[in-house]
Amino acid sequence: MVERSNITVLIVDDEPDILELMEEEFIYYGYKTLTAECGNDAIKLIRENHIDVIVSDYKMPNGNGMTVLDEVNSIPKEKRPEFFFVSGQADISIQDAINAGAKKFFSKPFDLDDLIQEIESELNLATPAQ
Repeated sequence: MVERSNITVLIVDDEPDILELMEEEFIYYGYKTLTAECGNDAIKLIRENHIDVIVSDYKMPNGNGMTVLDEVNSIPKEKRPEFFFVSGQADISIQDAINAGAKKFFSKPFDLDDLIQEIESELNLATPAQ
């Protein structure tokens, strides 16, 4: 079984408080994290690092979440990170986001534990103890 400590999660959000909160939660559960405040910074990190999971806001300046997802979709399927949208304002339907390659779309506000459980389900990890 894959250990959480071997999984890198890239968190992308232009709201510093949300970015920090999500990062703290993933670290609490034992994940390695990277963060970016815009899509363009996220793309740079994706190109320079091995990333297993991406949790991205949709609506951001300097490259929105769809720009990030487009970059992810250019990665060979066997190396492609799992991608999850989190957003309070999106001009895309949940179904369109999933059709574009996102595993799930969480509308803000959302429960971080639900997000982590969904990620762990996709990665076939044991769900964290509640």
